[in-house]
Amino acid sequence: MSMTAERTIEAQIRSASRIEPDKLPRLKLLGDAWADAAAEAFGEFCTSPVEIECLGVSSLVLSKGAPEIGEVAFATVLRSPKWTEIGALLADPAASDIFAEAIFGGVGKGWRGPRPATALDRRLTEKGLSSFAETANAVFAEIAPLDIRPDVFLSSTIAEELDDLLAKDARGFVVMTFGLKLGDMASTLRAAIPEKAFAMHRRKLAVVPERAAPAVDETWAKNIQEGLQLADLQVRALLDERQITLGEVASFAVGQTIVLDATMESLIVVECEEQRLFRGRIGMTRDAYMVRIEEKIDPTEEFIDDILAD
Repeated sequence: MSMTAERTIEAQIRSASRIEPDKLPRLKLLGDAWADAAAEAFGEFCTSPVEIECLGVSSLVLSKGAPEIGEVAFATVLRSPKWTEIGALLADPAASDIFAEAIFGGVGKGWRGPRPATALDRRLTEKGLSSFAETANAVFAEIAPLDIRPDVFLSSTIAEELDDLLAKDARGFVVMTFGLKLGDMASTLRAAIPEKAFAMHRRKLAVVPERAAPAVDETWAKNIQEGLQLADLQVRALLDERQITLGEVASFAVGQTIVLDATMESLIVVECEEQRLFRGRIGMTRDAYMVRIEEKIDPTEEFIDDILAD
């Protein structure tokens, strides 16, 4: 095989491993789930809660001079038996203050900005980043298993050390950006995962799962049903109806008699809120009139009868 053919095949393989996050909407959903899982995990060793939000997913080619590296103060190298490349968690200087405040019960009020990190800051930040990384495994397990294992923690010469660890052909990453917040403090954390970790799972990542129908709260439904049953409605019993002209109506006078076709044996209509529901037979009990329900009105038949009557 010629050198040209080999280079062509290599280029095709590299192209096949490239990921376009905007075409894989499920990545953002997994990022949201990762943020929730990390916040819950922090609750196991932090006294104050940290708010975590997935801000977005993007691509990144990581080079020594990449501007994303210039803002990084702490990094944890990520390894996995599922990929030969390395990944990394990249945190800005404010991360150490957030982890220190969260672990020792601070509320992040009156924060004046990042300060030089102490040895204790570095240890707490390493703990926070490691915990954050490990929570990804359960989140991604069914879609794109990562099996992430936190490795080396870096807090100086990060660009140079990452540049040494990265192979020349393994610098393409999918980056999930997270916002961490505690009181007045805010930090940005980037999880850089090798593109090859997701290359074989494109189909799953391109499909957004349908949301399950929310579970019905039976107590709420029962309360609504009981409440509706107590609602006040107006019921009317119509003895009869006649069609007359406008002139006849205009000539009505007090004492005038209107002759109806209904008799004591006729079925009269019972309606509720102008909706005809039943037919009944009129009667009397002591000094009051009463209606005994005889049949239910079928709306379709009623509609047909009205048309035929016209």
